Amino acid sequence: ALTLPVVQTKIAHYVTERLNEKYKIDIQIDQIAITSFADVKLKRVLIKDHHKDTLIYANRITTNILDLNKMTSGDLVFRSIRLNRLLVNMKTYKGETDTNLDKFISSFDDGKPSSKKFLLTANTVYLEESHFMLTDENRKVPKDVDFTKLNARVSDFKIHGPDVTTSIEKMSFQDHRGLYVKNLQSKFTYTKKHILLNELDVITNHSLFKGDVSLNYKREDFQDFNNKVRFNITIDQASLSTNDIRYFYKEMGKDQNFTLKAHITGTLNDLVARKMNLTDSKNTQIIGNVNFKNLFGTDDQPFYMKGDFTKV
Repeated sequence: ALTLPVVQTKIAHYVTERLNEKYKIDIQIDQIAITSFADVKLKRVLIKDHHKDTLIYANRITTNILDLNKMTSGDLVFRSIRLNRLLVNMKTYKGETDTNLDKFISSFDDGKPSSKKFLLTANTVYLEESHFMLTDENRKVPKDVDFTKLNARVSDFKIHGPDVTTSIEKMSFQDHRGLYVKNLQSKFTYTKKHILLNELDVITNHSLFKGDVSLNYKREDFQDFNNKVRFNITIDQASLSTNDIRYFYKEMGKDQNFTLKAHITGTLNDLVARKMNLTDSKNTQIIGNVNFKNLFGTDDQPFYMKGDFTKV
């Protein structure tokens, strides 16, 4: 009887109703199918946030459970996970400091000390026709990220407690400003203290970037991102087009290209570029060290630049 779709769907509805009642959350699953080979298919999965707006939606989730014994102890171990038309809508509402995803995760915390960290692993994760949004209604410009046409393949995906690691083998997406990223590859790490994009390789229609990027922070630093979150960027190779930069800064001229190597550190409003070597298509060169302050400053933060150049 447990192999019948109608029975499995009723079980899914029963489980989600119990979860919703116990943790005061809102999860809906239209249909579930489980095979004797531990393959699981979920159709039309919807998670609403504490304001009853969509937090996560997936048209279809397909996965294989590698270890049923570990699942009974709370560890989720999968061979592969395939997510079709996934939508993740992360939002910080007006007057709030935590995102709706933080609020959702905290719903499962009963305040009791745990003997082990949450564990979820997957050999491979596929994203198809997905959409990721990140907004903060407390900011003058609320929208930070809006990626559509998101397709990706990642391997060695792991969530262990609050830490996330994975190897992005292939990723493409459309940024809401107009920039299209044809492919992104990286060794990705996310923790409460930093975000790492090691061996980052990005290709757009006009540009390419190779290097390592890290963001270092305390959690509360994101409330003042431009002045608190610290970057450490090593640019091994970059061929940049002003046609791509114009999506973010319209004042740049069209059809100009330049190469760049540098080691960049600091916050967005206090950046230091060391060993910078910038050459444009007409062989104009800038070589040296330079400090930029208040690139994204407010009215009371005037722009400042100081350079120590060996060649201009």
